Formats: sequence, structure tokens, C-alpha cells
Amino acid sequence: MNAPGAFSISASMTEQALTAKSAPAPLRRRALRLLIWVFGSYLAAAGYMTIFQRSFLYHPAPEWQAPRDHGLAGAERIEIAANDGTKLVGWWLPPKRDDRPVFLYFQGNANGLSRRAGRFGLMAEDGSGVLALSYRGYGGSGGAPSEAALHADARTILAELSRRVAPARIVIFGESLGTGVALRLAAEAQVRGVILDSPYLSVMDRARASYPWLPVSLLLADQFRSDQFIRQVDEPIFIFHGSEDRVIPAEDSEKLAALGKPGQVTRKVYPGEPHVVPLNRGPMPDILAWLAANP
Repeated sequence: MNAPGAFSISASMTEQALTAKSAPAPLRRRALRLLIWVFGSYLAAAGYMTIFQRSFLYHPAPEWQAPRDHGLAGAERIEIAANDGTKLVGWWLPPKRDDRPVFLYFQGNANGLSRRAGRFGLMAEDGSGVLALSYRGYGGSGGAPSEAALHADARTILAELSRRVAPARIVIFGESLGTGVALRLAAEAQVRGVILDSPYLSVMDRARASYPWLPVSLLLADQFRSDQFIRQVDEPIFIFHGSEDRVIPAEDSEKLAALGKPGQVTRKVYPGEPHVVPLNRGPMPDILAWLAANP
């Protein structure tokens, strides 16, 4: 028995105190499980995006289509072997006049050459030539696309074209994704000029905008750093862009143009036009005028 006035703690009081102290434990466990689930989901999503990133970037139409089936009666099938032996196939519209340029065309990331048949016809209308090879995995070409492979193939294709026509007649033309291929090639070669339709600052910059929750610079394999290559291009550059482009904002080409050498870049924005501006809605006459001003 405790002495009068002494402080005592009964067993029931002790049990109540311990119960009260341990009450938040289930809440902490639930919070920990939620944190683990969120972190695990983030890692799973990041892993998925990393493993399958090229399927987000490249959307090929793998079947070969003959140019004659798309209204280009004067076009020929052409085959070129890449440095690693991969077969690349495409369309070749030989120039009809010796004083006209020959466009070396690099397409966007979706579908095949047949989708560009109309613009190839416009580009060749005045006797100019057009050479367009399907990317790896596209339109009858073997292999699978990657940035390194596309750049290497572009060098091989330019070398083949330079055996057919003088480099001073070659104009490198890039569309959307192909603008990155075109600029890298132009930074290494001597040609007449470069045309960029709906270009980006870099694929890495576009990926950061689309997936701000990912450490894109660490995960992205194919970055297409046009912002680094444009300053290495010595030839005249013509950039055009639609003001209503919802894929690559027109502001991207404005920033890209500012990185080119002073006085070298001409840029035009077409009001109301979408991503990849139809050549028959303004760009083709402007391209011809730009070529005349840069013989």
C-alpha cells in the first residue's frame, strides 16, 4: 500500500497511456504504404517511358509504296546500302534541268513518303530534283530508327547524291523531326542551303515540355540537339512555320533562328497554318524566291 499522499500509477492507467501513445501507428503505416506506392508507380512509369521511348518518337509506315502509285510518274525507286549493310529505299526524282537545285528531303516522324508525294511534286515542278529515303523501319527500309542511325544514314545518302549532282546544287530539306537530321548533316557538309519546315529547338526541349515530371536529360536517348548544330551551319537557312502549330510551337523556330549565324537565317511564319505547312499555301513561292536570292 502506498503511503498517504504518495504518487501511484495503476496498471489500468499505464495501459491507457501506452494505447494512446501507439494510436498514430496505423496512420503512419498507411502513409508509408502510400508513399511506397506513389514512388513505385513513378519508377514504373519512368521505366516504361524509358524502355519504350522510341515508340513515342517514331511512328513508321513500314510498307514500301511505289511513287508512281501516288502521282509521281517521273520518280524512280532507289536503294542505298547503309554503312552497316542495312538496305535503305526511297524515291528519286531526277532533275530535268541542270540549272535547278536538287532537294535532299528528310521527313517527319509519322507515316511514309507517300504522305509527302504532293509536296514532292510541287518541289520538282520547275525541273528541280528530289531525293527522299525512307528512314530505317519506314517504307521498305530495313533496321530500326534511332538518332545515331539516322545521322549516319544521312551522311551516306548525301555522299550518294553528291556522286549524281554537284554539292553546290544540293538543298537539304528537313520536315519536323527531319529538321534535326537536316541541321546535323548541314553542319558537317558543304551544300547550297538548308530548308526547315516546322523545326524544334531540340527533341529534348519538346520532351521536357511534354513530360515535366521526368528527368528527361538523363533518360532521353535521341535528343536531336538542333540548338547546338544550327550555329555550325555556314550555308543560308530558310525556316518556315505555321502560327497554329500544336505539335511544335512557332516560338521554337524563333528561338532556333536566333541561334544561327547573323544574317544567315530567313524565317517566315504563315498565319493560321498548322504543323508542317502545305507548300501550296505560300511556302513554295517563298522557297523559290529564297533560292533565287541565294544562288
